[in-house]
Amino acid sequence: MEELIKKAQNGDRNAFNKIFIAINDDLYKIAKSRISNEDDIADAVQETMIATFKNIKKLRDPSQFKKWVITILINKCNRIYRRKYKKDVSYEEYNFESFSSSCNLESNIEFYEMLKDLKYEEKIIIILYYLEQYTVKDIKKILKMNENTVTTHLYRARQKIKNKFEE
Repeated sequence: MEELIKKAQNGDRNAFNKIFIAINDDLYKIAKSRISNEDDIADAVQETMIATFKNIKKLRDPSQFKKWVITILINKCNRIYRRKYKKDVSYEEYNFESFSSSCNLESNIEFYEMLKDLKYEEKIIIILYYLEQYTVKDIKKILKMNENTVTTHLYRARQKIKNKFEE
């Protein structure tokens, strides 16, 4: 993947397209967690792709590409959400219920069902940590949170899931 990123940084559009094809599903899932309207989701992913294309030469470390793109996507989703609903973004308002039902995740339905009762911070951290396999430090950078806050949310989410599983 890093070779493709370096090629894209040197202006190779074909390499850039291959990168986005590879991460498109992940971007869709993350955008779907914030925005329920399919057109807005497509706009957020497309705006992310455009911003990434325009700024890819500024990326210093190709190994950080996906984190960088997810940060851009989250910012684009927040901008669309604020523009459409004209209010500040609240983590609790992320729409994970429609996300879990529309992403063809039959094999993970129980996992997403467990996430349903979590706060947004806990949901996004669980998704980034377990599904996207980011470290706490990476999540801290992506969500612009304190590392201890990320750890606390991760711990609380695990406890809630464990308690729900034991029921």
